[in-house]
Amino acid sequence: MNNMIYALSAAPQLAFNPMNFVKMLQYMGIGMLVIFVIIGVIILTTLLINKIFSKKN
Repeated sequence: MNNMIYALSAAPQLAFNPMNFVKMLQYMGIGMLVIFVIIGVIILTTLLINKIFSKKN
């Protein structure tokens, strides 16, 4: 029983702070933009490689 009380007291306290979510929206938006750009680069590279190495009949 003492171990459970110790474990619960040592656990970090979680708090819901909505302003932290609002502050992080900027970073989440930048991350989504970077992902979008990287996917675009991959698509363009794939199209370019297909055009360069495709056999012409």
